Amino acid sequence: MVTLIKFEDAPPTVCTEGAYSGNLLDEPITVRRVPADYDLLRAAALSPEASLSTAAAAQRSSTTSRRRPRP
Repeated sequence: MVTLIKFEDAPPTVCTEGAYSGNLLDEPITVRRVPADYDLLRAAALSPEASLSTAAAAQRSSTTSRRRPRP
């Protein structure tokens, strides 16, 4: 997750969060780039339906490949 935090009396900061960690980024150039970078990621992302379909296909493939004996 990425959050842009704006303050009345201080420069903006970006907070990035993962499953087990988080970071605060306050470098001005980094903070300025985050909205555009996020927009690029959103543009490249699959729709929720396509994501589910892709995940289901990967699961089927994984299950099928485990059943086949190795040569």
